[in-house]
Amino acid sequence: MTATLSGPAARAWRIPASRLILWELPFWFALFYGSLIPATKVIQREWFGIPMWYSDLFTFLSALFYGVHFAIQFITRRPSRVPALPIVALTTLCSWGAMTLIGSPLEIEDKLAMGFALLLTVAAPLQAAGLLCGYTPEQTKDFLNRLVCFLAALCLLYTAESLFDIGLRSEEGRNMGSDFGMQRVRGPLFGPSTGYLLLMPAIGWSLHAFFAKSSKRFGAVLVACSLIAALLGLGSRAALILLACYIVALALMMKQLKKKILTAALLGLLSIGAAVIIYGQADTQRLQKFEDNHRTATYETSWNILQTEGPLSFLTGRGYASVWNWYRRDALRGDWIAVGDNTIFTGYGISLYHSHSTLLEVLVEFGLPGLVWLVSLVVTIARLPGRSPDTGWRAFSWAIVISLFSFGFDLFIFKGVRINAIWWLFVLAAFNISAASPVPRRTS
Repeated sequence: MTATLSGPAARAWRIPASRLILWELPFWFALFYGSLIPATKVIQREWFGIPMWYSDLFTFLSALFYGVHFAIQFITRRPSRVPALPIVALTTLCSWGAMTLIGSPLEIEDKLAMGFALLLTVAAPLQAAGLLCGYTPEQTKDFLNRLVCFLAALCLLYTAESLFDIGLRSEEGRNMGSDFGMQRVRGPLFGPSTGYLLLMPAIGWSLHAFFAKSSKRFGAVLVACSLIAALLGLGSRAALILLACYIVALALMMKQLKKKILTAALLGLLSIGAAVIIYGQADTQRLQKFEDNHRTATYETSWNILQTEGPLSFLTGRGYASVWNWYRRDALRGDWIAVGDNTIFTGYGISLYHSHSTLLEVLVEFGLPGLVWLVSLVVTIARLPGRSPDTGWRAFSWAIVISLFSFGFDLFIFKGVRINAIWWLFVLAAFNISAASPVPRRTS
């Protein structure tokens, strides 16, 4: 049974359909700019002593625009299906991080830069909440349809450039990722080591459309195929692990045997078809190597910090940016990072210049407050599949749940505002759609 509206929720304030295009215009402008303008063409300027990319700045400004709407809805307590608690919790955590940053011994330039990174952290969910808080579930579904179609077209473009070298990348860009036997799928919006965070929920929504009783199943298959091809073309071991977990989770959680077989067969066929296209040119040896000395050193250094600093440091954290002060290095030395200059010496050992793990970030720099926030977020999202027994809903919600494993593979939430913004849109849209759905009761 699909989510339907009932009771007071059906009388919630709605944005008139004639104004939807204008209402979403700031979001789409920021997304188009951040997705289609090559990194070498993106303007970078220094504002208030902080080097900023216009692609990130436009996302931040978009978040301010929608954030005002969300704040009004929140303060006036208007009916909204978008939960405020995740945004309030993350804002509180970032405020704590800002307090520790102010008292840190970092240079003023680094304090300003990392402070801006905290603002971007809050901007991602704030944009999503402000954009969606006035939408009904049906309007939210229509928005997700537009978003996923755009991502599928974008993935088609990125994948075509990787497979056929159609001339969209610079000479330096073509030489990156040579260990995969082809150019790894990437673009201005996401890279090979980060794209799976937003591609997994997008794949889930495309399958939601497939299982819906409509005449658009062929289009849903095409969209899913484009997204899965891009996911496999990332050349990322994490992406393969997430896709495998997703297939297994769906097969296990479907209640009817027929649906289990159909789901597993559909995902299997789409994955095999995409794999034939991608791995016909790629070198799969890279995917068979799980050793990563730099990541191992980062984990060992983090463990040394936790052991050396003791329980008090774990309760409060060492302070935001006290170990990984990455923003200015990213902005000013990106070319060097791309060719391997990506390690630092912390005093506790060698580490990558940022944690490459959301879990490590909260454990080391935010301590117990960060861990409580992360666990509560994971638990809240993990409950989404239980909100409806509908097959399409489970295909979508389980994709979001599986995407949470990404937090162990790279630094999300606190870095990469444009990727985080898309992920938060899927998360908060899921809460919006399911808000009016009664939780199914178990029968004995």
